Amino acid sequence: MTRNGAKRRATMLRAAVLGVALSLLAGCSGGTDHSDAQPVAIAPGDMCAVCGMYITHYPGPRGEAYLRGRAAPLKFGSTRDFFAYITQPDVRNRLGAVYVQDTARIDWAHPSNAAGTFTDARQAYYVAWQPVAGAMGPTLASFAHSADARSFIAAHGGQLLRFDQVTPELISMLGYRCPGDNAAEPAGGHPGPPGPCAAKPGSVTTGKPASRAGERP
Repeated sequence: MTRNGAKRRATMLRAAVLGVALSLLAGCSGGTDHSDAQPVAIAPGDMCAVCGMYITHYPGPRGEAYLRGRAAPLKFGSTRDFFAYITQPDVRNRLGAVYVQDTARIDWAHPSNAAGTFTDARQAYYVAWQPVAGAMGPTLASFAHSADARSFIAAHGGQLLRFDQVTPELISMLGYRCPGDNAAEPAGGHPGPPGPCAAKPGSVTTGKPASRAGERP
């Protein structure tokens, strides 16, 4: 992907997120905070709150977010869209419970829709700059346990992050390889990684991660 292409995609993503946030703001000014709400299953007709695509048609882990004043969670077809939305300043103050799918419990290419595959997003571990494509291209692999995230990095490369380290700037420039990798997109404009970033050779893939094949029972 060219640098200009990445910028256009980031601009479109920010515009979509802003539109969703503004449309929900008036209806979310009060009410229950849903801090103890539980994840729900992804239904066949569910659409991503950011991109508007049907969630069940695409690969990779998904996300759910409860907002104050809304009984049902917003659903997202990728962890990238999930973070693009919830890291917006006007949204963070209204967040209740938030969830992402545990990549160790799903088949990446054909993720389960079960509520039991989700884990607390604030406690999860994330792998950025990794080469396995999600619904909207580059995305974050999300895990309930650090050991699973580290196994994924050993197999695919990437950078281990926690919830508060995923910023709007990182999401807007997210790519398939670590910033500065010679085989990656130009590093100019990428946010500096806050921790070690292990580059791995190989092409971009839409297949399942090698660390886990299929779902846990």
